[in-house]
Amino acid sequence: MIYFVRHGKTDYNEKNLLSGGDLDIPINEEGKKQAKITAKLLKNVKFDVIFCSPLIRAKETCEEILKFHKNVQVYFDERIVELKLGKLNGEFAQGYDELLWKIDEKPKMKVKETLSEFYDRCASFLNEVREKYRDKNVLVVAHNGVGAMFKWYFYGEPKDKDLTNYFSYNCEIVKFKFN
Repeated sequence: MIYFVRHGKTDYNEKNLLSGGDLDIPINEEGKKQAKITAKLLKNVKFDVIFCSPLIRAKETCEEILKFHKNVQVYFDERIVELKLGKLNGEFAQGYDELLWKIDEKPKMKVKETLSEFYDRCASFLNEVREKYRDKNVLVVAHNGVGAMFKWYFYGEPKDKDLTNYFSYNCEIVKFKFN
């Protein structure tokens, strides 16, 4: 079983600003409270391994969870950082969802990586996890876009091609199981 947790809230999340995998920002006070609650919800789950995005917002969230899982090995993996947005970091998010998160053969805007490249790196991560930890409990602490890529991987492409339907709340726990 894979337990996916999106990081706690950041000031960028609160202000509805874009924050990609090439922007390293911490969680805010509300995000710290969310992380503590999520850690308590997961305290009785026996994890065999934990994977975390190397970005500070994911690390801070993971640190709270680790208070209940002190002896579990943690690996930081670049493949589970958020979609790299380049110059769009810090822009007001409203209006960009369809441009960034709509599956299209021809991307509508230039960012540091395409959705297909982003999906491929997340799928590479999941394929490796499936191979090594298929019947284990795995925790992944990462980002909203990564969670959307996981849902695409496990549930298939959304019928309307709109990946915003696959978004998660801050510190939401989503479970996935390999067939």
